[in-house]
Amino acid sequence: MDVTPIPGAALGAVVHGAHVTGDMDKTQFEEIWAALDAHLVLVFRGHRTPSYEEFLAFGRRFGYIPKTGLTSGAHPDHNEILIVSNLVEDGRKIGVGDAEWMGWHTDYSFRPRVSQVGFLEAVEVPSCGGETLFTDMYALYESLSPEERKRMHSYRVRHAMRTGYEETIEEKLQREVSLGGSGEQILPEDGTSTIHPLIARNPRTGRQSVYISTLNTERIVDLAPDDSRKLLDELLSHAGKPEHTYAHTWQPGDIVMWDQLGTVHAKQAFDPAELRVMRQVVSIFDDPTDPWHAEVAA
Repeated sequence: MDVTPIPGAALGAVVHGAHVTGDMDKTQFEEIWAALDAHLVLVFRGHRTPSYEEFLAFGRRFGYIPKTGLTSGAHPDHNEILIVSNLVEDGRKIGVGDAEWMGWHTDYSFRPRVSQVGFLEAVEVPSCGGETLFTDMYALYESLSPEERKRMHSYRVRHAMRTGYEETIEEKLQREVSLGGSGEQILPEDGTSTIHPLIARNPRTGRQSVYISTLNTERIVDLAPDDSRKLLDELLSHAGKPEHTYAHTWQPGDIVMWDQLGTVHAKQAFDPAELRVMRQVVSIFDDPTDPWHAEVAA
């Protein structure tokens, strides 16, 4: 297996020769983790296309993969696999998504057990457009002054599922949950709204990130609404800056793996007359409190 940093990119590396199945050996498994921690985004190429079962098993090596909770849009035999597409057959939409711009986000931030690693595979891609952008949110935290960091550590943020998407979620999941200090076990599929600290910490590396997005962050609950909006706008102006962003142009067969805690991602618009079909799985943290042991650096 060969890992090559992407020339001129702020983050990201291309991985050739990986065994993209659940039965990869321990050496490759550890090499992939190390590469992800170093580069935040990995682009797998030059591998045999995995079956749905192999794709899911590969993702499971890097954490628990929850069911999507979707009544439509997921693979019929593997609800953990989300089909992302603008494909319509016989008047019926296949998968979730469209050809429009999709704003900055990190998957499942509205759930108590947030996402750890994302995996997205390109099945069919448009001739232009449809790129996925990734911005480094560790870099945002590291750019803050000590005084700003201290203030940010005192804030909590409400995350909620975006309007419109909720219609495809099981009715039983339409409730809010929040991580208090009880340590009570919460099912991974629970809730479409929750509250998290503003600052997250990667439990493997210790790096800290600003955990917000344009798509799913509602407000900083410790601030007045206007003050919350002002600070969020200021922080989110970081997303998309070239010095902290990698734009991935898809090729059929690409599998992209990324650090969900330390990045936000977005999708560029494309011609709706063309098809963009992907399959995705997301791993979440086993312990819902793992990302929230952030401390202000001395």
